[in-house]
Amino acid sequence: MMKKLLVASAILVTGCATAADKPADQPWHNAKPTLSTINAPTKVMPMVCKQEQAMAYLKELQSGEKDIYNIKSNDHGGKGANDSGWLTWRVDDPSNLIPCPAGGASATEVGMCWKELNDEPTVIGLVRVAPGTAAPHYHREMECYYGLSGQGLTWAQERMQPFGPGDYIEIPSKAMHYTPNTYDDQDLIYMYWFPLDGKFSTFKYQWPQDVGPGEQLMFDFIPYTNSKLVRSGNGGYGWDVVQKSK
Repeated sequence: MMKKLLVASAILVTGCATAADKPADQPWHNAKPTLSTINAPTKVMPMVCKQEQAMAYLKELQSGEKDIYNIKSNDHGGKGANDSGWLTWRVDDPSNLIPCPAGGASATEVGMCWKELNDEPTVIGLVRVAPGTAAPHYHREMECYYGLSGQGLTWAQERMQPFGPGDYIEIPSKAMHYTPNTYDDQDLIYMYWFPLDGKFSTFKYQWPQDVGPGEQLMFDFIPYTNSKLVRSGNGGYGWDVVQKSK
């Protein structure tokens, strides 16, 4: 494993990842991807994650004042979020968002449901991940997670680490990351937010199949297996479906 990580580090130094060689468009956006976040999961909210609206939503959830079903979208001064509740999509019709079934993410075709809470000035939402569902990716926007229920692993500090209720994780700009659900009997549910960026339609997620051979090699150093259908972050509503095979 150490040999693999050393090779991946060499890729970063030599700049083989041509798709990411463009200059950063904001001071807080990195120009090139990194193999993982340098941060471990923590029970203390990272300083950079302390965004006013996100903290207000977290307070409601942590105190029990609200739960994942009755927490309100576009609250606390935010705007632009789809307020239709928990949503998912079908494989054959990815542009048509539909209600998440009563069984949660495990009852969907794609293994995922999400609920938008805020779009501007900060993108905030909740996600439900079915057992075994996840794929590594990166994006230019720095992101924060907070675990609500279930149990998973998250790719951090170049290894898989436990992630569950009460855990925060800070993911820097363009750090490769993913957080699979490792429970077989329930969804992994967490809140996500992008403390320095809003308007999700401008985001672009990069998956292993979206990048050149240099970055594909970096993804190869991440331990993952995935046969689910995921959204790439392009087109239509801001997403399109990508078939991933083992």
